[in-house]
Amino acid sequence: MLFFCKTIIFLGIINVWFVRRKSRTNWRGGDSLTLKDEFKFYALPNWTFYLVGATKILSALLIFLSIWIDEIPHEFFSLILSSLMIFAILMHLKVGDKLVKSLPAFCMLLFAVITLNI
Repeated sequence: MLFFCKTIIFLGIINVWFVRRKSRTNWRGGDSLTLKDEFKFYALPNWTFYLVGATKILSALLIFLSIWIDEIPHEFFSLILSSLMIFAILMHLKVGDKLVKSLPAFCMLLFAVITLNI
């Protein structure tokens, strides 16, 4: 179960931040066309896009690598990722998005919390 959750976290973050970063999806805040537009829609400073992206990617990578490297404190990075997912959900709520747009962030939060408790 832990292997599954860590793998899903890694693949999900890579999908959002590398594969679909410039793609329109049903999950974007408001009518944003890209991930960067979504941060603008939330009225966040430009630098937050890069900080959040780097933090999510690094956290997901280290969570994934902790499958093989026991010395990596995956709980710490799962906690960071959980916090960022809570903020993502709050951003959707702040701008009045339909609750369904928060579903990917909620699922990622769930997987991150599971890795905290196993």
